[in-house]
Amino acid sequence: DDERNIVFGLYDCQTRKNQHLYTFEKDLQVVSCSVNREKTLLAASLVKSTEEGRRNELQPGSKCLTLLVEIHPVNNVKVLKAVDSYIWVQFLYLHVESHPLPQDQLLLISEEKYIEQFHIQVTQEDGNRVVIKNSDHLPRHRIAEDFVWTQWDMTEQRLYYIDLEKSRSILKCLQFYADQSCDLMFEAPLDITLSDSGFKLINFGYDYRQDQEKLCKYLTLCVFTNHTGSLCVCYSPKFDSWEQITYSVFYFHKGYSKTFTAALGSAGSHGTQGITFLNLERYVAVYLPGHFFHLLNIQHPDLICHSLFLTENNKTNDTLPHSSFQSLSGSLVLDWYSGRLYRAFLDQSYLLRFLWNTSLDCEKMAILHCVLSCGQDPQFLEGQIIQWISENVSACHSFDLIQEFIIASSYWSIYAKTSNVDTILPYSSVLTWNT
Repeated sequence: DDERNIVFGLYDCQTRKNQHLYTFEKDLQVVSCSVNREKTLLAASLVKSTEEGRRNELQPGSKCLTLLVEIHPVNNVKVLKAVDSYIWVQFLYLHVESHPLPQDQLLLISEEKYIEQFHIQVTQEDGNRVVIKNSDHLPRHRIAEDFVWTQWDMTEQRLYYIDLEKSRSILKCLQFYADQSCDLMFEAPLDITLSDSGFKLINFGYDYRQDQEKLCKYLTLCVFTNHTGSLCVCYSPKFDSWEQITYSVFYFHKGYSKTFTAALGSAGSHGTQGITFLNLERYVAVYLPGHFFHLLNIQHPDLICHSLFLTENNKTNDTLPHSSFQSLSGSLVLDWYSGRLYRAFLDQSYLLRFLWNTSLDCEKMAILHCVLSCGQDPQFLEGQIIQWISENVSACHSFDLIQEFIIASSYWSIYAKTSNVDTILPYSSVLTWNT
């Protein structure tokens, strides 16, 4: 605020207001913070502000303080860590039917490449007063160490991290449960090159120390899951040149991966933004501002004609903001520069206009399936597509428009209601694509 106090609030999407949680009356800078499900505990990791740090650069002592605060009502403050390395915090949001004496689980992620899990038992005193039980000794154990990359999946309550074993990158996944346990769900080698000189955090909060203008020089790696059961690892190595860019998508739910290389076109429009991967449920979007937008069909990635690649010459790319994005669960997108949170979706009306104007068979195939799979009003969409087919039935040479529409429309109309529909009904009339 104006007096350089740090104010923590919790935003309510329904009322569009912030609920005040806690205030630190000190000139500090927040590295990370998290509130538990009951909104009774606040974990925060703080460092001295930039100005204060400059004045005390030679002063010995810890630079990062990690605190656990009782906030319902405001009561005690416990120091969890006081170290020279940066710490990130994350409460687990585990589903529990009923627990009158809840036990909260807190992850502490250290810049020194280890992750600890704290078990915090709380109790109620004097009515609604919530306090930490045995706060002098909180049980904890180490669940990961010596990793080079880690990502938190809020929706599934999973921790992904990568170890380097014999110069191989091994992706591991931990699933957390309400009984305080966690299981190693899987570990799998990735055909990528990572360095052990540092580590990267995804979805643990904004890292204010990163120079945004240098983001494009670093690798990009993220894991996407959704309710359909798909699990994708998206990877792009750091830029070696601005002539072309390479990125890979590992389709774990399909058992294979694909690598793409795209020319970046005009050398004068490099910009400062790095590549962005966006999770759009049945699609993954790969976006490099000013250059290209690649919409990958992850539900059926075997046919490249079911994906859509738009270059900087296409008007679609001009409508997209040139910002640094981070993809969150539920098709949410966070714009770091503006601090705004968006929900991304595919505009059906725009896709229909695109369907009428495109001349490439591969784009017709991709848009046809995209419109049908994401449509909110199937009858209206089908009417529009039938009209388009009637006017373009002889203009498509690589596949039968009518046959593809009948199969695709039938498939996507029952997809949401029927599990394993792939084994019952084909989703496309095209078996190979040679054009």
